[in-house]
Amino acid sequence: MRKLVIGDLHFGIKSNSVTWLESQLEFFDKQIFDAIENKNIDKVVFLGDVHDIRYSINQQIGIEIRNLFRKMLDKFPDKEFIILAGNHDYYTPLEEFSYYNFYELMFGDEFRKCHPNLRIINNEPWMDVDGSLYLPWYWTENTDHFDEILYNYDFSRDVKAVYCHADLTCWPGARIGSLRGCPVYSGHIHYIVDDPIGNLHNLGSALALTYNDVNQARYIYIIENEEIKEKIENNTTPKFKRIFNDEMFEKTEEFFKNAYVEICISNKLYNKAKYIEQLKFLKNTYLDSNIRVHIIDDDTDITTLSVAGFNTNIESYIEDNIPEHLDDKFTLIKNKMKEA
Repeated sequence: MRKLVIGDLHFGIKSNSVTWLESQLEFFDKQIFDAIENKNIDKVVFLGDVHDIRYSINQQIGIEIRNLFRKMLDKFPDKEFIILAGNHDYYTPLEEFSYYNFYELMFGDEFRKCHPNLRIINNEPWMDVDGSLYLPWYWTENTDHFDEILYNYDFSRDVKAVYCHADLTCWPGARIGSLRGCPVYSGHIHYIVDDPIGNLHNLGSALALTYNDVNQARYIYIIENEEIKEKIENNTTPKFKRIFNDEMFEKTEEFFKNAYVEICISNKLYNKAKYIEQLKFLKNTYLDSNIRVHIIDDDTDITTLSVAGFNTNIESYIEDNIPEHLDDKFTLIKNKMKEA
């Protein structure tokens, strides 16, 4: 059984930007459809957050998504498509209102009758015949629900893999141990985190979304026999890139294509004529790259700059500013990252 597994898509991002929508639709046409057709795929699994803005649906975005899925389901009638509901797909974090979600509205009963190869997991867990257990978002967030899963399913025999929408880095050791080594593949966290010891795999978003994703590739995954067999890099939607000082003289036109670029320049270089002229040239030449300039201190070691920001002592900054009610969660994650 070969699955194509796709992380968060967040259609409607950037305040329902049409430009981003077009690039996401192109991603399907150029890469996702190609993988389904040419990689001997049996099932396609979406790990949640297909939609971005949980409290509303932009009419154009909603119509385009429904048309896209209708096109895909008709194009591949022999493939099964499985969608997990993620936190952005529900209109409230309160489970008693879970019926009010993106999929019930966009892919209701009539749509699913017309497309029987689509399965939506937005309320209860579902166990496939191949031993894959699919969990919607609420069932990984609620401790009672997770205990119910452990009671209802035999992880030592029947469950071969778990597909969910959760921050696996927050899972305590007892929860991981209760899965008895069963691999877990998850959406929700946009960056890629792989924990081979716990057999936990945050697959990341299928596309770069912000400068938090700078200089990081994004993938869709082929999983066979519950192991990742191939990663297909997303080369369609925009990337976020960061370069430093003299690197801006070395980059060719190809580097700036389909990318948002941040240029970091040392204080001692920023006012020199050749740097000023190069910045002007780049900003006037590559208008679509939305080039940003960030001035860094002369004594900053650029190798220590965080992906998320420019504070060279980011760990102490977080520890000093973490809300009190998140202390335990922060300590748990920090210790797990050190172990990894």
